[in-house]
Amino acid sequence: MKMTSTILAILAAGTGFAAAYDSVVTINEIHYNAPAGRSEWIELRNNQGVDVNLAGWKLTGGVDYTFPATGPGSTIPGGGYLVIAATPAMVAGSIGPFTGTLDNGGETIRLRNVNDRIMDEVSYDDEGDWPVGADGSGATLSRVTPGAETGASAWVAST
Repeated sequence: MKMTSTILAILAAGTGFAAAYDSVVTINEIHYNAPAGRSEWIELRNNQGVDVNLAGWKLTGGVDYTFPATGPGSTIPGGGYLVIAATPAMVAGSIGPFTGTLDNGGETIRLRNVNDRIMDEVSYDDEGDWPVGADGSGATLSRVTPGAETGASAWVAST
């Protein structure tokens, strides 16, 4: 048993996914320090070629949102995107609202499936190696490439 665990740990480390989550749907972009008069939002990306049913999934952390059982936002199309906003009327094509606020100084946001399993997690910050352009300039924090890579180097400021 111990040998099997050791082999699996070595294989996971060799693929670069030891700390990654399932990556079916990932947190792709975050507008955490929106200028006055604009809404905070979180964009999800479906990394699969097929639709994913999000009914009962949740965003947790500084914000809370449970995806509806039916209707807009209950499914994310294959290869598609979905935006969840604090004020959906301010963000075209978004759903919501979520409760709470995104901390401008940084925090952890988790995407959990219907079984409460963490599917993706982002712990962003406004200091250190994190892109400063996303901190109140109107730019967002955006993943460099699709997937669940972690840390500041996986993110850029995006307009």
